Formats: sequence, structure tokens, C-alpha cells
Amino acid sequence: MEFNFDNLPSRDSVVIEQHSRSFSLAAKLLPKEIRSDVVKLYAWCRWCDDAVDEATSCGEAKERIDLLTADVERIYAGQPPNHVSSKWLADIALKYSLPIELPIDLLAGMKTDMSKPIFETEAELLHYCYQAAGTVGLMMCRIMGVNSISALRNAEALGIAMQLTNIARDISEDWYNGRRYVPKKWLSSIPKKDMTPTNKEVRRAVQELITLSENYYAQGYNGLEHLPDGSRVAIRVAGKVYQEIGNEIIRQDFAVMSNRVFVSRKTKVQIVAKCLVNEAGFIINRFLNKSASRVNKLCFTDYNSTADLRMNNDTRYLAWLGLSLTFVMATTLFFLMGMNPKKPSYDMLPWIYTGGCALIAAATGLLAKSCNQQLESPASQKNSAGQS
Repeated sequence: MEFNFDNLPSRDSVVIEQHSRSFSLAAKLLPKEIRSDVVKLYAWCRWCDDAVDEATSCGEAKERIDLLTADVERIYAGQPPNHVSSKWLADIALKYSLPIELPIDLLAGMKTDMSKPIFETEAELLHYCYQAAGTVGLMMCRIMGVNSISALRNAEALGIAMQLTNIARDISEDWYNGRRYVPKKWLSSIPKKDMTPTNKEVRRAVQELITLSENYYAQGYNGLEHLPDGSRVAIRVAGKVYQEIGNEIIRQDFAVMSNRVFVSRKTKVQIVAKCLVNEAGFIINRFLNKSASRVNKLCFTDYNSTADLRMNNDTRYLAWLGLSLTFVMATTLFFLMGMNPKKPSYDMLPWIYTGGCALIAAATGLLAKSCNQQLESPASQKNSAGQS
């Protein structure tokens, strides 16, 4: 898609589809009620980024960022923005009470890009990563309805980890454009404009970047348990796909100056399958913990009637949840078979089975959710409390 700062595509989803297959894949896994707003957030962030990258001069880039920054202030003052792309932010900023500091900090990071930075320390690098991607993780939390301090820190860490991976992958392109995000202590020599660093120097620096990113990925994944059902898989997939870029860089001996690393479609499918299995394990573990709590309550509570034990709903919840998870795994299996059919004559059968199993998984999942809502409804909890 050819970039024109003042000419937006007909659909905001075009931006994410054209610029990032990884994020586009993850967005498709989000709940329908927030998916379009997440796409708007990505579209606005990407448009602002391209406003700098595609500018013909530093003066033009500065003019664009100043305009977009002024629009952020107008939006939070209750005024309509001047630039068409700012409408994407306007649609979600007040709806989700996004703190104004987050889009402002994001644009400040783009001003850093505009100045063609050369970072001296690791602290400068991490601050930039917060501006460029940590802010996006924090805004995503707001859209998903997550506000706990620990969860916000985890989301910021995951954004920083993904930006570190981005920097490691794009080090050659950034160097060509006069940007050097790698701290001086990792890549000490600063060559003249027409020179390039040696592969040995770059390999050592990229290894440091990947090692640092792994620490932040670990911290980021610790916050997945705070995310609502439906959003957790999408965020895990986005993180794992980006982390796989780092793994591929390691497999290629950190040779990022010779080619741009990418994750194959087959690997992405495998990542999605593993994330679905992880999600199933998370839900089962959560159910077992809840069940243990309920059993403990039944053992130490004096009930007057066996009808008050609510065992019917417990049993139905367990049954529907078990069926749903079984068909989720069956869906994953048939999906993988469809991607690699053994016989051309049967290449449609796995997809038919995939669709059928997915429908059954969704239906039984909704039934399990309904039973769980009845168990956790205020009326049900009030009755239990009154009988205890």
C-alpha cells in the first residue's frame, strides 16, 4: 500500500492487513466486541509511524508529528481533530479512558526516530522501547478492561520485548537510515556514514538484544492470567510470533545484516495451535482450582438441603467445558491436517471437520459459560452465603 499521509484507506483494517501479518493474525483471535477498536488503535499508531518514515524531509516529518500531537490534545479537550487519521484515536481515547500521556509518549518516541538517534546506554534504549511499544501495551490493557498495576507492568514489559525484537531484526535497515538503537556499549564503534559495522560486532550486539528481550517476554507472559477470556490467546499469539523472530535470528547465528528474518506461515500455524493448547490448559487449571474451593466449602458447610449444593450446575459446567476443550483440540488437529494434507483427494475433508468441530466447540463453550455465570451470579452467591 503506497503511503499518502492525507489519504486514508477505505477501511482501517487495511492498515493492519497490509503492514503486519502477525498482528493481523492475532487481531482475528480477539473478541468481536473489541476487535474493531484494537484495529483502530493499530491503524493510528502505524499511520503516525509512517508519517515520519515516509516523510521527504526532517521538516516535513516534524510538521506531521506536531500536527498529530496537537490533535491528541484537541481530542482530550473534547474538540474534533484536524487530521483524518486522528479520528481513529478519537473513536477510542475517551471511550476507554486512555490516559493522554500514552499517545503523547508514543509520538515522543516517533520524534526520537525523526532525530536519527544513537543511544549511549541501555536505559536510553529501554525508554525508547517503552515509548514505541510499551505505551501500546498499556493502551491495549485499557481496551481489554484490565487496570491492575501488576497487569499494566506486564503489558508494558511485553511491548518492550517485542520492540527489542524489532530492533534486532531491523538493525541493518535502521543503520542504513541513520538510526542506531543499539547502545554504544554493545556496538562501540561508530563508523562514518558510508561505512557499515562488521558482522562480528553486529552479532554480539544482536545477541545482547535478544537476551534482554527474553527477560521482558518472561515478565510479559506473567500477566496473561489477568487478561479476560477471549483476549488471552490473541495476546499470547502476538508475543510468541514475535519471540519466534528472535529464535530464528539465533538459529541464523545473528546474521541480520545479510537478510531480513521472518516467521513462516507454517510456524505461525504451529504457534496458534500451541497457544490454543496452552489456553485449554489454563482454563482446566482454573476450573480445577475453583472446583477444589467449592469442594472445600461443601465439606465445611452445614447445608439443610442437597438441592442447595448446586451440584447440578457444577456437573453441567464440567461436562460442557470438557466437551468444548475436546473439540477445541480436535479443531486444532484437523486444522493442522488441512495445512499439510497427505492425499490430494482428501484435501477438503480436514477443513470440513475443522469447521464442524469449531462450531461444536463454540456451542459447548457457550453452554459452559452459561452454567458458570449461574454459579457465580450474585443471587447464587447470596443464597450460598445465607445458608452458610
